[in-house]
Amino acid sequence: MTIITPERLQALAPSIRIDRAAAYAPALEAALAMGEITTRLRLVHFLAQLAHESGGFRALVENLNYSPEVLLAVFRARVQTLAKAQELVAAGKDVIAEFVYGNRPALGNINPGDGAKFIGRGFIMITGRANYTTYAALIGQPLLDQPALLENPVYAAQGAAAFWKQNGLNTLADADDIEGITRIVNGGVNGLADRQQWLARAKMAFPALAPAEPANSFSQYFTLDELTHTEHRTIDNTPPPEIVTTLKATAQQMDHVRTLLGKPIRVNSGYRSPSLNAAVGGAPTSAHMAGYAVDFVCPGFGTPRQICQKIVASDIRYDQLIQEGTWVHISFDPRLRMKQMTATFTANGTVYSDGVS
Repeated sequence: MTIITPERLQALAPSIRIDRAAAYAPALEAALAMGEITTRLRLVHFLAQLAHESGGFRALVENLNYSPEVLLAVFRARVQTLAKAQELVAAGKDVIAEFVYGNRPALGNINPGDGAKFIGRGFIMITGRANYTTYAALIGQPLLDQPALLENPVYAAQGAAAFWKQNGLNTLADADDIEGITRIVNGGVNGLADRQQWLARAKMAFPALAPAEPANSFSQYFTLDELTHTEHRTIDNTPPPEIVTTLKATAQQMDHVRTLLGKPIRVNSGYRSPSLNAAVGGAPTSAHMAGYAVDFVCPGFGTPRQICQKIVASDIRYDQLIQEGTWVHISFDPRLRMKQMTATFTANGTVYSDGVS
Protein backbone atom coordinates (compact mmCIF):
# COMPACT_ATOMS: atom_id res chain seq x y z
CA MET A 1 0.00 0.00 0.00
CA THR A 2 1.33 3.39 -1.01
CA ILE A 3 1.27 6.12 1.63
CA ILE A 4 2.09 9.31 -0.29
CA THR A 5 -0.19 9.32 -3.32
CA PRO A 6 -0.89 12.17 -5.76
CA GLU A 7 -4.42 12.33 -4.37
CA ARG A 8 -3.21 12.78 -0.80
CA LEU A 9 -0.74 15.44 -1.86
CA GLN A 10 -3.60 17.26 -3.55
CA ALA A 11 -5.69 16.93 -0.39
CA LEU A 12 -2.81 18.48 1.56
CA ALA A 13 -2.08 21.19 -1.01
CA PRO A 14 -5.11 21.73 -3.28
CA SER A 15 -3.26 24.29 -5.41
CA ILE A 16 -0.59 21.81 -6.51
CA ARG A 17 -0.60 21.10 -10.24
CA ILE A 18 -1.74 17.60 -11.17
CA ASP A 19 1.47 16.81 -13.05
CA ARG A 20 3.57 17.89 -10.10
CA ALA A 21 1.54 15.81 -7.68
CA ALA A 22 2.06 12.81 -9.95
CA ALA A 23 5.83 13.40 -10.03
CA TYR A 24 6.35 14.43 -6.41
CA ALA A 25 4.34 11.69 -4.70
CA PRO A 26 6.47 8.67 -5.72
CA ALA A 27 9.69 10.61 -5.20
CA LEU A 28 8.70 11.54 -1.65
CA GLU A 29 7.40 8.04 -0.97
CA ALA A 30 10.68 6.45 -2.06
CA ALA A 31 12.68 8.84 0.17
CA LEU A 32 10.86 8.01 3.42
CA ALA A 33 13.17 5.11 4.24
CA MET A 34 16.25 7.30 3.76
CA GLY A 35 14.91 9.74 6.35
CA GLU A 36 13.73 6.97 8.70
CA ILE A 37 10.27 8.54 8.49
CA THR A 38 8.42 5.49 9.76
CA THR A 39 5.52 6.88 11.81
CA ARG A 40 2.55 9.08 11.04
CA LEU A 41 3.84 11.87 13.30
CA ARG A 42 7.19 11.94 11.53
CA LEU A 43 5.45 11.90 8.14
CA VAL A 44 3.08 14.80 8.81
CA HIS A 45 5.82 16.99 10.29
CA PHE A 46 8.08 16.19 7.34
CA LEU A 47 5.41 17.08 4.78
CA ALA A 48 4.31 20.21 6.66
CA GLN A 49 7.82 21.65 6.58
CA LEU A 50 8.28 20.74 2.91
CA ALA A 51 4.92 22.26 2.02
CA HIS A 52 5.87 25.55 3.65
CA GLU A 53 9.37 25.67 2.17
CA SER A 54 8.18 24.87 -1.36
CA GLY A 55 5.20 27.21 -1.26
CA GLY A 56 2.64 24.44 -1.21
CA PHE A 57 4.70 22.21 -3.54
CA ARG A 58 4.61 24.88 -6.22
CA ALA A 59 8.36 25.15 -6.82
CA LEU A 60 11.63 23.30 -6.21
CA VAL A 61 13.79 26.37 -6.71
CA GLU A 62 13.79 29.63 -4.79
CA ASN A 63 11.60 32.33 -6.31
CA LEU A 64 13.60 35.54 -6.53
CA ASN A 65 10.94 37.55 -8.35
CA TYR A 66 10.59 40.02 -5.50
CA SER A 67 9.09 43.46 -5.48
CA PRO A 68 11.43 45.98 -3.84
CA GLU A 69 9.19 46.15 -0.77
CA VAL A 70 9.11 42.38 -0.26
CA LEU A 71 12.83 42.00 -0.93
CA LEU A 72 13.55 44.58 1.76
CA ALA A 73 11.19 42.85 4.20
CA VAL A 74 12.68 39.38 3.65
CA PHE A 75 16.36 40.42 3.61
CA ARG A 76 16.28 43.61 5.67
CA ALA A 77 19.60 42.96 7.39
CA ARG A 78 21.36 42.61 4.02
CA VAL A 79 19.44 45.06 1.83
CA GLN A 80 18.75 47.73 4.50
CA THR A 81 17.09 50.40 2.35
CA LEU A 82 14.24 50.55 -0.14
CA ALA A 83 16.51 52.37 -2.60
CA LYS A 84 18.94 49.44 -2.53
CA ALA A 85 16.06 47.00 -2.95
CA GLN A 86 14.85 48.92 -6.00
CA GLU A 87 18.36 48.86 -7.47
CA LEU A 88 18.67 45.08 -6.95
CA VAL A 89 15.26 44.26 -8.41
CA ALA A 90 16.08 46.32 -11.48
CA ALA A 91 19.36 44.40 -11.89
CA GLY A 92 17.70 40.97 -11.90
CA LYS A 93 17.53 37.69 -10.01
CA ASP A 94 21.19 36.69 -10.24
CA VAL A 95 22.27 40.03 -8.83
CA ILE A 96 19.74 39.71 -6.01
CA ALA A 97 20.97 36.20 -5.17
CA GLU A 98 24.62 37.21 -5.23
CA PHE A 99 23.93 40.23 -3.03
CA VAL A 100 21.92 38.40 -0.36
CA TYR A 101 23.80 35.09 -0.38
CA GLY A 102 27.24 35.89 -1.77
CA ASN A 103 30.33 36.39 0.43
CA ARG A 104 28.75 34.51 3.33
CA PRO A 105 31.30 32.08 4.81
CA ALA A 106 28.64 30.55 7.06
CA LEU A 107 26.95 29.26 3.90
CA GLY A 108 30.26 28.32 2.33
CA ASN A 109 29.74 31.02 -0.30
CA ILE A 110 33.26 32.42 -0.57
CA ASN A 111 33.78 32.37 -4.34
CA PRO A 112 32.39 34.96 -6.75
CA GLY A 113 29.10 33.67 -8.14
CA ASP A 114 28.42 31.24 -5.29
CA GLY A 115 25.42 33.24 -4.11
CA ALA A 116 23.64 32.95 -7.45
CA LYS A 117 24.75 29.38 -8.11
CA PHE A 118 23.71 27.88 -4.77
CA ILE A 119 20.30 29.45 -4.19
CA GLY A 120 17.59 27.49 -2.38
CA ARG A 121 16.58 24.28 -4.16
CA GLY A 122 14.67 21.14 -3.41
CA PHE A 123 11.68 20.56 -1.18
CA ILE A 124 13.62 21.82 1.84
CA MET A 125 15.33 24.70 -0.07
CA ILE A 126 18.94 23.68 0.55
CA THR A 127 21.05 26.85 0.21
CA GLY A 128 24.76 27.64 0.02
CA ARG A 129 27.91 25.87 -1.19
CA ALA A 130 28.54 24.27 2.21
CA ASN A 131 25.09 22.67 2.31
CA TYR A 132 25.29 21.55 -1.32
CA THR A 133 28.63 19.90 -0.45
CA THR A 134 27.09 18.09 2.53
CA TYR A 135 24.07 16.81 0.70
CA ALA A 136 26.01 15.88 -2.43
CA ALA A 137 27.84 13.34 -0.25
CA LEU A 138 24.70 12.19 1.55
CA ILE A 139 22.67 11.46 -1.57
CA GLY A 140 25.57 10.59 -3.85
CA GLN A 141 24.90 13.22 -6.52
CA PRO A 142 27.29 15.85 -8.04
CA LEU A 143 25.39 18.84 -6.68
CA LEU A 144 28.37 21.19 -6.72
CA ASP A 145 28.82 20.77 -10.47
CA GLN A 146 25.11 20.37 -11.19
CA PRO A 147 23.16 22.27 -8.49
CA ALA A 148 19.98 22.12 -10.59
CA LEU A 149 19.78 18.38 -9.85
CA LEU A 150 17.95 19.42 -6.68
CA GLU A 151 15.12 20.61 -8.93
CA ASN A 152 14.57 16.98 -9.96
CA PRO A 153 11.83 15.57 -7.68
CA VAL A 154 13.77 12.37 -6.94
CA TYR A 155 16.90 14.18 -5.77
CA ALA A 156 14.88 16.94 -4.12
CA ALA A 157 13.10 14.30 -2.04
CA GLN A 158 16.34 12.50 -1.22
CA GLY A 159 17.95 15.78 -0.17
CA ALA A 160 15.01 16.62 2.08
CA ALA A 161 15.06 13.16 3.68
CA ALA A 162 18.82 13.35 4.20
CA PHE A 163 18.43 16.80 5.79
CA TRP A 164 15.70 15.45 8.03
CA LYS A 165 17.79 12.54 9.28
CA GLN A 166 21.08 14.45 9.43
CA ASN A 167 19.54 17.05 11.74
CA GLY A 168 17.79 14.59 14.05
CA LEU A 169 14.33 15.93 13.25
CA ASN A 170 12.57 12.62 13.88
CA THR A 171 13.19 13.03 17.60
CA LEU A 172 11.46 16.42 17.55
CA ALA A 173 8.66 15.08 15.36
CA ASP A 174 8.12 12.23 17.83
CA ALA A 175 7.56 14.92 20.47
CA ASP A 176 5.21 16.85 18.11
CA ASP A 177 7.58 19.83 18.51
CA ILE A 178 6.93 21.94 15.43
CA GLU A 179 8.72 25.00 16.85
CA GLY A 180 11.88 22.98 17.47
CA ILE A 181 11.77 21.56 13.95
CA THR A 182 11.16 25.02 12.46
CA ARG A 183 14.18 26.48 14.26
CA ILE A 184 16.43 23.85 12.64
CA VAL A 185 14.85 24.10 9.19
CA ASN A 186 14.65 27.89 9.15
CA GLY A 187 17.28 29.03 11.63
CA GLY A 188 14.51 30.82 13.52
CA VAL A 189 10.73 30.72 13.68
CA ASN A 190 9.91 32.53 10.44
CA GLY A 191 6.60 31.29 9.05
CA LEU A 192 5.77 29.29 12.17
CA ALA A 193 2.05 30.04 11.94
CA ASP A 194 1.95 28.91 8.32
CA ARG A 195 3.88 25.74 9.18
CA GLN A 196 1.37 25.01 11.95
CA GLN A 197 -1.45 25.31 9.43
CA TRP A 198 0.33 22.91 7.08
CA LEU A 199 0.78 20.48 9.95
CA ALA A 200 -2.93 20.56 10.71
CA ARG A 201 -3.72 19.91 7.04
CA ALA A 202 -1.19 17.07 6.89
CA LYS A 203 -2.78 15.40 9.89
CA MET A 204 -6.11 15.48 8.09
CA ALA A 205 -4.74 14.29 4.75
CA PHE A 206 -2.70 11.46 6.29
CA PRO A 207 -4.84 9.99 9.07
CA ALA A 208 -2.80 6.78 9.30
CA LEU A 209 0.58 5.47 8.26
CA ALA A 210 0.26 1.87 7.18
CA PRO A 211 3.28 -0.29 6.36
CA ALA A 212 3.98 -0.04 2.67
CA GLU A 213 6.46 -0.75 -0.05
CA PRO A 214 7.44 2.65 -1.45
CA ALA A 215 5.89 3.48 -4.79
CA ASN A 216 8.28 2.93 -7.69
CA SER A 217 10.75 1.41 -5.20
CA PHE A 218 12.22 -2.02 -5.68
CA SER A 219 14.07 -2.07 -2.41
CA GLN A 220 15.03 -0.04 0.60
CA TYR A 221 17.43 2.19 -1.33
CA PHE A 222 16.86 1.86 -5.08
CA THR A 223 14.11 2.67 -7.55
CA LEU A 224 13.25 1.52 -11.05
CA ASP A 225 14.00 5.02 -12.33
CA GLU A 226 17.56 4.84 -11.01
CA LEU A 227 18.17 1.46 -12.59
CA THR A 228 16.88 2.49 -16.02
CA HIS A 229 18.08 6.11 -16.20
CA THR A 230 20.11 7.15 -19.23
CA GLU A 231 21.47 10.41 -20.59
CA HIS A 232 20.61 9.15 -24.10
CA ARG A 233 17.08 10.56 -23.98
CA THR A 234 16.32 9.71 -27.61
CA ILE A 235 16.78 5.97 -26.96
CA ASP A 236 13.92 3.99 -25.46
CA ASN A 237 15.25 2.25 -22.35
CA THR A 238 11.96 0.85 -21.05
CA PRO A 239 12.53 -2.68 -19.71
CA PRO A 240 10.07 -5.47 -20.58
CA PRO A 241 8.16 -7.07 -17.68
CA GLU A 242 10.56 -10.00 -17.29
CA ILE A 243 13.51 -7.61 -17.01
CA VAL A 244 11.63 -5.53 -14.44
CA THR A 245 11.41 -8.64 -12.25
CA THR A 246 15.16 -9.18 -12.61
CA LEU A 247 15.87 -5.52 -11.86
CA LYS A 248 13.92 -5.77 -8.63
CA ALA A 249 16.09 -8.69 -7.54
CA THR A 250 19.20 -6.74 -8.56
CA ALA A 251 18.03 -3.73 -6.52
CA GLN A 252 17.59 -5.94 -3.49
CA GLN A 253 21.12 -7.27 -3.95
CA MET A 254 22.38 -3.70 -4.21
CA ASP A 255 20.71 -2.99 -0.87
CA HIS A 256 23.32 -5.30 0.69
CA VAL A 257 26.09 -3.32 -1.00
CA ARG A 258 24.58 -0.04 0.24
CA THR A 259 24.34 -1.40 3.79
CA LEU A 260 27.93 -2.64 3.62
CA LEU A 261 29.28 0.73 2.47
CA GLY A 262 27.09 2.75 4.81
CA LYS A 263 26.88 5.68 2.40
CA PRO A 264 24.58 6.65 -0.51
CA ILE A 265 25.32 5.03 -3.85
CA ARG A 266 24.99 6.82 -7.19
CA VAL A 267 24.00 4.51 -10.04
CA ASN A 268 25.72 5.43 -13.31
CA SER A 269 24.18 2.65 -15.37
CA GLY A 270 21.77 -0.19 -14.71
CA TYR A 271 19.53 -1.75 -17.34
CA ARG A 272 20.44 -1.09 -20.96
CA SER A 273 18.13 -1.90 -23.84
CA PRO A 274 19.91 -3.48 -26.82
CA SER A 275 19.82 -0.12 -28.62
CA LEU A 276 21.27 1.73 -25.65
CA ASN A 277 23.90 -0.94 -25.09
CA ALA A 278 25.03 -0.59 -28.70
CA ALA A 279 25.06 3.20 -28.46
CA VAL A 280 27.37 3.18 -25.43
CA GLY A 281 29.64 0.50 -26.86
CA GLY A 282 28.65 -2.26 -24.44
CA ALA A 283 29.64 -5.87 -25.00
CA PRO A 284 27.09 -7.87 -27.03
CA THR A 285 26.61 -10.20 -24.05
CA SER A 286 26.53 -7.42 -21.44
CA ALA A 287 24.80 -8.34 -18.18
CA HIS A 288 23.32 -4.83 -18.26
CA MET A 289 20.91 -5.96 -21.00
CA ALA A 290 19.62 -8.77 -18.77
CA GLY A 291 19.12 -6.46 -15.78
CA TYR A 292 21.81 -8.12 -13.69
CA ALA A 293 24.50 -5.42 -13.72
CA VAL A 294 24.99 -2.04 -12.07
CA ASP A 295 27.78 0.51 -12.56
CA PHE A 296 28.03 2.78 -9.54
CA VAL A 297 30.11 5.04 -7.33
CA CYS A 298 29.94 5.77 -3.62
CA PRO A 299 31.89 9.01 -3.02
CA GLY A 300 31.04 9.08 0.67
CA PHE A 301 32.75 5.72 1.21
CA GLY A 302 35.82 6.01 -0.99
CA THR A 303 37.44 5.18 -4.30
CA PRO A 304 36.30 2.37 -6.61
CA ARG A 305 39.35 0.40 -5.48
CA GLN A 306 38.37 0.76 -1.82
CA ILE A 307 34.77 -0.18 -2.63
CA CYS A 308 35.87 -3.34 -4.45
CA GLN A 309 38.16 -4.34 -1.62
CA LYS A 310 35.33 -3.88 0.87
CA ILE A 311 32.96 -6.03 -1.20
CA VAL A 312 35.59 -8.74 -1.70
CA ALA A 313 36.12 -8.95 2.06
CA SER A 314 32.37 -9.24 2.69
CA ASP A 315 29.96 -12.16 2.32
CA ILE A 316 28.14 -10.54 -0.64
CA ARG A 317 27.71 -12.97 -3.53
CA TYR A 318 28.12 -11.69 -7.09
CA ASP A 319 28.99 -12.92 -10.56
CA GLN A 320 31.45 -10.21 -11.58
CA LEU A 321 33.09 -7.38 -9.68
CA ILE A 322 35.18 -5.04 -11.81
CA GLN A 323 37.15 -1.98 -10.81
CA GLU A 324 36.49 0.15 -13.87
CA GLY A 325 38.78 3.06 -13.11
CA THR A 326 36.35 5.72 -11.91
CA TRP A 327 33.43 3.44 -11.15
CA VAL A 328 32.58 -0.08 -9.97
CA HIS A 329 30.78 -2.69 -12.07
CA ILE A 330 28.97 -5.46 -10.23
CA SER A 331 26.66 -8.09 -11.66
CA PHE A 332 24.40 -10.64 -10.04
CA ASP A 333 24.07 -13.15 -12.87
CA PRO A 334 22.71 -16.35 -11.24
CA ARG A 335 25.99 -18.13 -12.04
CA LEU A 336 27.58 -16.16 -9.16
CA ARG A 337 31.12 -17.00 -10.30
CA MET A 338 32.70 -14.50 -7.88
CA LYS A 339 34.98 -13.17 -10.64
CA GLN A 340 37.09 -10.14 -9.73
CA MET A 341 38.79 -7.99 -12.35
CA THR A 342 40.49 -4.64 -12.86
CA ALA A 343 40.12 -2.64 -16.06
CA THR A 344 43.11 -0.83 -17.53
CA PHE A 345 42.42 1.69 -20.26
CA THR A 346 45.03 1.84 -23.02
CA ALA A 347 45.32 3.41 -26.45
CA ASN A 348 44.46 0.03 -27.95
CA GLY A 349 41.36 -0.50 -25.82
CA THR A 350 40.42 -1.77 -22.37
CA VAL A 351 42.44 -4.61 -20.88
CA TYR A 352 41.05 -6.68 -18.02
CA SER A 353 43.24 -8.44 -15.48
CA ASP A 354 42.23 -10.85 -12.76
CA GLY A 355 41.70 -9.55 -9.24
CA VAL A 356 41.04 -6.05 -7.91
CA SER A 357 44.04 -3.92 -7.14
